[in-house]
Amino acid sequence: MNDRSSERGFVLLEFVVSVSFMAMLGALVVSMLGQGWDLNSRNSAILEVSVSTSTSTTWLVRDIHVATGTDITDGGGTQATAQFTWTDAGGAHVCDYALVTDDLQRTCDAVSLSTGDNISNLTFERSGDLVTISYEVTAPNRNDVADSIVLNVALGAG
Repeated sequence: MNDRSSERGFVLLEFVVSVSFMAMLGALVVSMLGQGWDLNSRNSAILEVSVSTSTSTTWLVRDIHVATGTDITDGGGTQATAQFTWTDAGGAHVCDYALVTDDLQRTCDAVSLSTGDNISNLTFERSGDLVTISYEVTAPNRNDVADSIVLNVALGAG
């Protein structure tokens, strides 16, 4: 006769323990994937804010450094738009900066260029030859990723 007591197999308790262990591992993997996804999303938002900040800052500083004139009233408080003018070998240049929706628009010699996205609270102020620009850059899909910018740039320093 066949003796079944010598055969080894899984009992119900061993099966339940192994399934529970696999479920916990699965939950851990799903949690880690979710955290990785969130971290990737945040890093992408930080990169987008950094690029917008860098581009807008570069254009503003460049134009203010070469400018010999501006429509910003000296000591006149803050204003939301600004115009910078200068003359070089290529002739006279006029560059206007204004916030259009949430884009910082630079219109120079009738050519428009978006120098920064997702910008708000833009102000220009002047004290002597020092121009102060303040604005905020926020990631489009993440309000927890933002940068506040304050630039002090000498007019005509370039």
